[in-house]
Amino acid sequence: MVVLYSGMDSTPINLVFRAIYLIISFYLIFWWLFKQNPFSPRNWSKTGINILLIVFFLFWVIYGIRLVYDLEYKGWQLTGYHKYYVYSWAFGCSMIPALAVMVNTKNININRLTRNMLFFILISNLCIATYLMHFYNGGMQEILTQRVQIKLPGDVQEVKLLPPELKKATSELINGITLSFYGGLLGIASISYFLFYQRKLSIWNTILLTTTFLLGMFILMAGASRGPFVSFVLLFMSVVMASILIALFQMVCFMCFKIRVKQRGVLSNSPFQFLLKPVIYKMMMTFVGLLLIFTLFNYLKERTKIDLEHLDMFTRLKSMHEYNNDMNTTYRVDLWKGAMHQFKTNPIFGDSFINNVGNFYSHNLIMDVLMSVGLVGSIPFFIYLMAPFYYFIRLPSEEKRAISVLFVVFLASLMLYMTSGGLFTAAEFWILSAAVIGISREYLKRTT
Repeated sequence: MVVLYSGMDSTPINLVFRAIYLIISFYLIFWWLFKQNPFSPRNWSKTGINILLIVFFLFWVIYGIRLVYDLEYKGWQLTGYHKYYVYSWAFGCSMIPALAVMVNTKNININRLTRNMLFFILISNLCIATYLMHFYNGGMQEILTQRVQIKLPGDVQEVKLLPPELKKATSELINGITLSFYGGLLGIASISYFLFYQRKLSIWNTILLTTTFLLGMFILMAGASRGPFVSFVLLFMSVVMASILIALFQMVCFMCFKIRVKQRGVLSNSPFQFLLKPVIYKMMMTFVGLLLIFTLFNYLKERTKIDLEHLDMFTRLKSMHEYNNDMNTTYRVDLWKGAMHQFKTNPIFGDSFINNVGNFYSHNLIMDVLMSVGLVGSIPFFIYLMAPFYYFIRLPSEEKRAISVLFVVFLASLMLYMTSGGLFTAAEFWILSAAVIGISREYLKRTT
């Protein structure tokens, strides 16, 4: 918003933000080092995450060597970006903040974190929606029938104090992928909060979460990005199916207990009875939420005269069948083929962090790892990648409920980087995975 209203180059503002971001991360790391000495074997059982820290550091040492070797020794350059851009994203936005989160998770209040995370995503989407409605004069039909982006009006001012490589002024502030990602993130976070996070929600919370879900869908469709849309659909189906299975399991357990009590002729209160009432209540609230969604959707459809057949999102989805005529699809497939070729060429240590196709990243996290660091770096990476799933599965049911929204948001970020971005730009993946690992480990330490 500051960039939009000031009209200045976004680079210095981003640099200031990243500097503050990095300072806070360093402060958290040094505070952790001050509170306990993690290098002493006596403290390993206390910290409880040293093995994962070793795996984390091992991967980043290998990947860091790859970055320095390619950028400094070979002198290669990512298309359109200076090497400082790569370093700042890899270490300043991904590695160091993720490390700060992982080692300080014992100080995180998961309930407060979940509410603040949902609030932050909601505010971000509200700002985006407000700008789009203002820029397009409230024309929802115009917004949804083209792939919108947030751009700076007019010429972008250059900043003379910056090096020439960092003056790459662009009028595009937020592209369609980012818009759709944050829209889908709000939608899936709202659904997860409603279905998993609390046993019983009031009617006002139901209305609020329904409204936030519709807002997320609006931003998702406005960005018209297929990767975030497909990820949202898959996550939505998974979350809904999981909630249905959990409810059925609880009802079956309750009925089986009642049958056993009746057969024995002993009166007793069911341990599942306190679960059954919230399940029935949540079913009622789900019906209310669905009714609100369809009512508001039909109202907006009639009021704005939206032509669903010509929404740009659906047009772009249909174009995926026309493989040869869809440049975005063919470009990504070419990137993935190029990454696999580079991996096969140098399977042990990898070939380069830059894809030979277009001199860019691979738009796929797994491909980027294989291409960049080969098997040597992929082994610690895949161990780290599996850790959030391993620890989340081991959590007791109540702890799963507490961390459910965070875990689903982590899944959304992981799925985003399966079709977009690169390994060093995946800041959301690194930070959210570190939070899931650290918080889950803390819960498991308390229960054991």
